[in-house]
Amino acid sequence: MAGLRVRPSESTGAAMEGVPSAADLASAREFLAREVPPTPAVSLPHLSSALGREIWMKLECLSPIRSFKHRGALCSVRALKASGASGVLTVSTGNHGQGVAYAGGRLGVPVTVVAPRPSEPRKLAALRALGAQVELRGENLSEAEEAAAQLAAARELVYLEDGEDPWLMAGASTVLLELTEQAAGLDTVLVQVGGGNLVAASLLAARAAGSPVRIVGVQSTAAPGATLSWQQGSIRPAESRTIAGGIATEKPGRLSLEVMKALLGSMVLVDDADLWRSVGTLLQTTGLAVEPSGAAGLAALERFGAEIEGERVGVLLTGGWIGEAALAQVAARLAATSVRRESV
Repeated sequence: MAGLRVRPSESTGAAMEGVPSAADLASAREFLAREVPPTPAVSLPHLSSALGREIWMKLECLSPIRSFKHRGALCSVRALKASGASGVLTVSTGNHGQGVAYAGGRLGVPVTVVAPRPSEPRKLAALRALGAQVELRGENLSEAEEAAAQLAAARELVYLEDGEDPWLMAGASTVLLELTEQAAGLDTVLVQVGGGNLVAASLLAARAAGSPVRIVGVQSTAAPGATLSWQQGSIRPAESRTIAGGIATEKPGRLSLEVMKALLGSMVLVDDADLWRSVGTLLQTTGLAVEPSGAAGLAALERFGAEIEGERVGVLLTGGWIGEAALAQVAARLAATSVRRESV
């Protein structure tokens, strides 16, 4: 059921094992500052007025691969290359794989991406355009992951798993670090949750910076595995039926869940219909075509704003991969709504 979930954090996070340190986060920030420019953060007066608070948007949809995933991938692939890895294999339905493929191309490391057979053809084409070898295995993410582990072992490739790699997390932390510099004094930042890498990275970034900003996770009711696992304190897979590919996971990564258990106090579950509505809101107010997972933070505000604290709120637009047909449907609904209003 959609709504706000609250869970007391277990500790300050001091006992977490395997997570990137404050020094790792600083190293990732320094490296990425040389490799890619920061994405913009903008305040939106019309949206702020409608929601009754100051809203800042972090436009990760304008990155070189139209999502934030290049950040962690560059850091991780750099570390793997330094360790002597001859190639990297990962599993993805789109954005994570594109991040790894982009990093491999930039750093000269061959990349193989294993994807479920039902993956979107245009995202698979984007992976190939970035130089990745694409292998289709299984009918869902879990089956693809099983096949990927076997392929990596057989081909002697490093298996890079989202939510399980500290350098992926360190790189992703730079999203929040940039945003809090671009929009000082934020009270709350809403962060999408699929496998949990980004929300965990954001929590670690806030802690390392000594920032009082409140991090709130947002997930779809149609893919609630990370929320259920966070609530129960251990990994509890749940079927993923969401249309939002960027957060379509059945469970969180082990490393991500450790950080979430220790540092995350609030999660919001939204319905897929809420995601589509907010895709329309963003198209109407910003002119940006954002994928449903990228609109999750705004969806939480639009539906449950009264339950989310903060006068200055940050929202991450994490991805801009939305199909032409879906975008046309969103635009058609906006046009129909406008006609109805004008006829009243």
